Amino acid sequence: MSDTKLKYHAAMTCSGCSNAITKILKKVEGVKDIKCDVEKKEVIVSGTMEEKVVTAKLMKWSKASSKEVKLVKT
Repeated sequence: MSDTKLKYHAAMTCSGCSNAITKILKKVEGVKDIKCDVEKKEVIVSGTMEEKVVTAKLMKWSKASSKEVKLVKT
């Protein structure tokens, strides 16, 4: 499986949000790198992971935190 880069808009408001997202995504098989930018409200995930798995994990965080998440591009 080749490397993929996924970009999400995530309504992060602080480092606690970015730390939670990083902790969640580190557990996903195939994730090699996670970049969270609170100011830009942007999460970039790269590796050999499946898009649907990463999206599902971020949507679960979204529901628990009441913060919006959406895939921007792949």
